[in-house]
Amino acid sequence: MAETLRQTETAPRTGFVLRRIWQRAGTRLDTIAASLDKRPPALFFLFLLSFYIGVAKSERMFPLWHDELYTLYIAQAPSFSTMMLWIRTIDLNPPLYYILARLTFHVLHPSQFSVRLPSLVGYFVATLCTYQFIRRRTSPLYGMLGALVLLGSWFAPYAYQARPYALVLGFLGLCALGWQRAIAEPVRGRWPSLLLIVFSAYGMLLSHVLAAVAYAALLLTEFIRTLLRRRIDWLLWVCLLVPLSACVTYLQPVAHHSAGAFPEKFQASIEQLFEAYSNLWSPIATLLCGGLMLVGLLETIPSADAQSRSEGRPGFSLPEMIFAAGLCCVPLVVALVFMHSHSAYFDRYGMPCIFGASILVAAMVARWTHTSSRAALVCSLFLVFGVVRPASVARRLQGLFPQPPATPALTGISATPYTEVLPNLPFVDASGLTFLEMNSREKSVFLSRVYYLTDGQAAVHYANATIFEGMPNLVGKFPIQGHVEPYPAFIQKHRQFLVFGTYNYPEDWLLRKLLADGATLKFLGDYPSTYKDNHLYEVTLAH
Repeated sequence: MAETLRQTETAPRTGFVLRRIWQRAGTRLDTIAASLDKRPPALFFLFLLSFYIGVAKSERMFPLWHDELYTLYIAQAPSFSTMMLWIRTIDLNPPLYYILARLTFHVLHPSQFSVRLPSLVGYFVATLCTYQFIRRRTSPLYGMLGALVLLGSWFAPYAYQARPYALVLGFLGLCALGWQRAIAEPVRGRWPSLLLIVFSAYGMLLSHVLAAVAYAALLLTEFIRTLLRRRIDWLLWVCLLVPLSACVTYLQPVAHHSAGAFPEKFQASIEQLFEAYSNLWSPIATLLCGGLMLVGLLETIPSADAQSRSEGRPGFSLPEMIFAAGLCCVPLVVALVFMHSHSAYFDRYGMPCIFGASILVAAMVARWTHTSSRAALVCSLFLVFGVVRPASVARRLQGLFPQPPATPALTGISATPYTEVLPNLPFVDASGLTFLEMNSREKSVFLSRVYYLTDGQAAVHYANATIFEGMPNLVGKFPIQGHVEPYPAFIQKHRQFLVFGTYNYPEDWLLRKLLADGATLKFLGDYPSTYKDNHLYEVTLAH
């Protein structure tokens, strides 16, 4: 009986202690949230720290890949006019990124970091603009929430790639900020905002052809705003339409792109579109749901900012929400256009959508929680896991401890480097990606026996891909030490050689062509590398 009474007294005491701890946690969160909201410099420091950990630090871990090497070599052309010629005939992009990289090389030595610097700056600017765009309508903490969405997104790795996608995002952020200020400020005081629109719009459109789709979202938004106001803002429309003159640089890239052939697996499809939106929203939704569940539990505790949640915070206007939704439709529009032209679609083509998603996430959380600072802080803490992923942290911790060496017989991975296998035989790369990357990473002694073979008819027949058939045009322009030869000429001279490739990779045709020609392929094993290929074959052609 006495034992029962003691248990009855202990249960209320334990529940009381837990409630007190929970209330203190909620109060502490309110204190931190209020402090951060009143101290934007502290938020800016956290923002810089997140950018460094999530993006900038990762830049050193990955060597330049095929497309980035194009940027590096074109930006180092012997003269500016030669660079512009190579842009029009080799890489088929507007010129801005190459110009910025070339200017960077005048200050810093050409390197992996310096060629990626415009992208790092562009993504950093995009994150700052996201923060400021959202902060103007809600609070600094909600701006941080939106910035974390962008930093932890599927697109974050493009921040340290020497390609124009992050640059487009940075100029898009500046353009959105200029537009937001221009539609809210008095006519006489908005000239800086209008000039910002013109500058950033030119920057967008001169960075990548598909930036025009994101810019079209802004034009459509302003058209809807005009209908709602029943009055045309002539000055703003002039500033929005003048930068469209930059689209004249698209004529040659579009013509060359439409003439190319792309593997069916890479061509735009409904399946790819669903995958693109899944990659965008799944990580955000998972982390956000966890944050909102905790917010819901904490709502049982009275909030210190309950009375002042909506004071002085106007919230997002209808045109701003339309703009964000329009940006989220960029992957849909690009995929539909590419489906019609049977062109290849990759997730990076829809990258501007992450700016719209960041705005929508902050707007939805603010609406659901009545702009609660506590909710913004809790959701931001959850989204930190998108920036500093637990799996990457676990891998780093694992690297601190010695691991037993893998047994090749059990793993199937060869202990011999691929550069030392049958050194008397030619070494053929089946992929143009691997061939160009090898020429930037391997030693000259090995590259003297490395080949890439071309055959336009076989490339179309076996892979429906002609992207690497222009490799001979790069010899003499890019620092290529390997050999580029036509397939028929090579097999006349070499009846036995090695092939480094992946049989079922959509763009690679060589291994399938060799089997069709009656060659004998002997699989030598898996050879770990920094390239997309790991499989090595010994090929023998019948005499």
